[in-house]
Amino acid sequence: MESILTSEILSWTKSKLIYGNLNSAILNFSTDSRTINKNDFFIPIIGENYNGHDFIAETIKNGAKGFACRMDYKNKNDLIDFTRKNYPETLIVECSDTSDFFKDVAKGYLKKFKVVSVGITGSAGKTTTKNFIVNILKKYGETVFSQKNFNNEIGIPKTIFEVKRNTKYLIAELGMRAKCQIRDLAEICNIKYGIITNIGPSHLEFFNSIDEIALSKAEISEKIFKNNGVLFLNGDDKYTDLIEKNIKCASAKCGIRSDFEYNFSNCSCDYNAVYNFDLNSCGKKIFHIKLTMPGYHNIYNAILAASLTLYLNIDPLIIKNAIEETSSESLRMEIIEKGNKVILNDCYNANPLSMKSAIDSLAVISKNRKLRSIAILGDMFELGNESVNMHEEIGEYLSDKGIDILVALGKNSINIFNKFIKPGGIETYRYHFKKKEQLLKEIGKIVKKGDAVLIKGSRANKMENIIDYI
Repeated sequence: MESILTSEILSWTKSKLIYGNLNSAILNFSTDSRTINKNDFFIPIIGENYNGHDFIAETIKNGAKGFACRMDYKNKNDLIDFTRKNYPETLIVECSDTSDFFKDVAKGYLKKFKVVSVGITGSAGKTTTKNFIVNILKKYGETVFSQKNFNNEIGIPKTIFEVKRNTKYLIAELGMRAKCQIRDLAEICNIKYGIITNIGPSHLEFFNSIDEIALSKAEISEKIFKNNGVLFLNGDDKYTDLIEKNIKCASAKCGIRSDFEYNFSNCSCDYNAVYNFDLNSCGKKIFHIKLTMPGYHNIYNAILAASLTLYLNIDPLIIKNAIEETSSESLRMEIIEKGNKVILNDCYNANPLSMKSAIDSLAVISKNRKLRSIAILGDMFELGNESVNMHEEIGEYLSDKGIDILVALGKNSINIFNKFIKPGGIETYRYHFKKKEQLLKEIGKIVKKGDAVLIKGSRANKMENIIDYI
């Protein structure tokens, strides 16, 4: 982060300086009192189970340069008196909301630099698409990007503060749990080029329909339109037509159809469901790509990344090589060979869309390698009133794909279990465990040599340790 003057912060935010010098320089922001460093400026965030304001005094004692404080904080006056008396050099800034303050500072800070901003949203595939783009663009210039799960109103500003004078690209993964969040994050990041990977029933707990999810994701287009940029869409996703009808910005579709601006053909896969294909534009082959990670869905992540960077005039050979060098992140579509078994570790998270994609890969791997297929599936969360239906749908999908054995874990997954129907005795091909401890005791008896095993569930299930028992 480059230094910021207190006067700049005041000009970017609806705040006022209670105490301190307008010309004081700030070199770092922190939202975590537990990791405060000397001269950090502390921004106390209010969460569901905590109020960061309660830790302000502690951060000052530990060397913080200053802090922001909500004007309605109950102990504000006592805190100000304590700080003035004991730490007279400390900056104190008052604002109406500290989360908004943090976002506004990040937005103002980013405007100091000439950075090409790319935003990626969608119900699945955001991180993989981001990784493809980052590996391409970092060969052309200093690239800052969202790391870990920094895709919300706290993580995005933290990412922006990594931008410096020599930064050329900002790649932001935009998450969503409510309406207007994508619009807000796209505005903060000053997005000019964007991607919507796909639309599915994730976070239905916060929306009335999948159409609402699609339109909320499409909010990214508003900032793109203002910046005269382009939005890249998965043309084969059934919600793309709805999105296109409701956006004003320029868009480009990517998919299997030859009339799309970018399309793929000559697609095939190896025994691990790792695909290769031709990428085409305007009826002409650009290059052939061989992915390193399994899953048909990753073709779409790759062509969206390739299409956007081609539009930015990146050398096609650089794009091809960078995509082919990108590997799976931990807990995402990892192939593990263990004791004559093949394990597809996709434990990072799950929603109905990504669950089906993972099941597709399991079906391909087991068929190509002539192995028995076992799906170990945990609960999917944040599906609201549709939870039962969505879990039942996964059970039916397993049946349609010819999966041999289901091991279901959790309260919601009983609905997967109930709808997974195969001819023959039901006890021989499906199991349900309420608790992971019960599953761990039995899984060694279920999984045998020569099995292909998928492990997948929402992050709260933390299913990755099942691998140790297989």
